[in-house]
Parts: sequence; structure tokens; C-alpha cells
Amino acid sequence: MPSAKTSYFVDTSILICAIDPQEPEKRACAADLLREMTNSGTLVLSPQSLNECYRVITGRRGLIPLKDARRFIARLGPFCTAPAGFPVTRLAWRIQDACDFNWWDCLLLASASLAECKLFFSEDLQHGRRVEGLTIMNPFKVERPFDLSP
Repeated sequence: MPSAKTSYFVDTSILICAIDPQEPEKRACAADLLREMTNSGTLVLSPQSLNECYRVITGRRGLIPLKDARRFIARLGPFCTAPAGFPVTRLAWRIQDACDFNWWDCLLLASASLAECKLFFSEDLQHGRRVEGLTIMNPFKVERPFDLSP
């Protein structure tokens, strides 16, 4: 679970962007965001997001070699502190009913909410929308450098 400091959740798409050589501007932005959060210890991830990321970067897109993909995921492993049990599913149902988001996004939002994160970084969801105590933020729509101060 999160510490007393403000925590931020990163959606799978942002993790993928951080290593995608096909979109250098997004890559730089996402990599900066991850670097800032890992350095400050404010990053929160879920097992779902790490597993989805691994599947995409090693799948048919083959963004990076298997060895590098495993190293990338392993470096993020210590930040995989968000819950993934049945309470996440129950909250995801409530989010799905209220927002009509994709089921997998609802699970991530529920996990982030239960981890008491402040922001949910995603390029796939509605920038600025509030869901279960989270504010969704598209990092590609805000000015850099990121201000992650509480």
C-alpha cells in the first residue's frame, strides 16, 4: 500500500509509451514522468499493468528484446504496490456502472483508488475526469516538467 506521501498511478499505455521507439516525443514525456516518480518514490503500479505492459512490448509489436523487456518490468516491480484482490473487483463494478469505461480500465482505476493515489496518468481515459477520488491526467496534454508536489 502507499506511504504517507502522495502517490500516483500510471496506466499501462504510459508504461508502453516510455519504451516505444516509434513515438519519440511520447517516449521522452512518459520516460520523464516515470523517472520523476521512481526517483521520488511516488509511483504506484498494479500487477495487471505490469503484466499487460510485458505482453504488449514482447508480443507482435516486439518493441524491445525479451531480455530488455524483463529488465524494464523488473525495475518497475518494487512499485507494484496497488491491491489486486476481490475488493478491487467490487470497486471496479461500481466504476463500470458509473463511468461505462472498459472493464480492464475499471480494474486499474479501482486498484489506484484503493491504493489512495491522487492522480491516474493515462492517455486513454478522459483527461481531467474525477473517478473515486482520482483525477485522470493525460501527461501528453500537460506542460512539462511535471509538478508532482503534494
